[in-house]
Amino acid sequence: MVATFDYKSFAKDLTKQAEDFIPEDIALKHKKEFLDKIYNYTYIAGEAFSNDETIENSDTAKVLTQIISEWTFHKYVDLLRSEIPKIYHESILQKLAYVAFEMAKESTLGNLSQDEMLELVEVQLKKAYEKSCRHLLEQGQISQSAFDMAIKLSNINSMTNVNSNNISNDKILSKSTFKYTLVALVLAVITALLNIFYDESANLTIFNVVSVVLLSAYVGFYFGANKYSK
Repeated sequence: MVATFDYKSFAKDLTKQAEDFIPEDIALKHKKEFLDKIYNYTYIAGEAFSNDETIENSDTAKVLTQIISEWTFHKYVDLLRSEIPKIYHESILQKLAYVAFEMAKESTLGNLSQDEMLELVEVQLKKAYEKSCRHLLEQGQISQSAFDMAIKLSNINSMTNVNSNNISNDKILSKSTFKYTLVALVLAVITALLNIFYDESANLTIFNVVSVVLLSAYVGFYFGANKYSK
């Protein structure tokens, strides 16, 4: 049974998602060609998996298509940031797409889990990428420094590190504001109780004013901390 799905719409959706995550330096100089490339490779992969009789269902075909799309995204970013001439980018991306396609199919046929499949694809793609770049080096088409830079670059690792740093910053912020949140909460509860049980007290008005000022200061501090810590 052929795992048919609407790969054209799927390619459009993934390309739209790619637009939201495209790095600023790439978007500034290469946005249109970058997104066109992502769409084309996603479309071609989707069409191939959609018509492949060895793929059991459309969900599997979509997952495999997305893997190729995401790796095309990351390695094309690396190529555009490298010193490898643009004339060689297409051939490298084609080799990577072919390897990803074959590895994804083998993983499916071998009943590997998704994590095992992703690990296999990653390992083989890194090997294929280095092999393609080394071939250019051995043919004298790129310099040793260009080769070293291309191998060193890894957009997927960069994005992972950024996400990890953001999570760490959020945790630090939460810890730093927790004690103030607790104090503000206690103050608000005390204020509410005083207004319930001592609503006729002469000093209550003054206490309410002080309480409002302190709570307002806390709100300003909290939102300021969230805004300027990012």
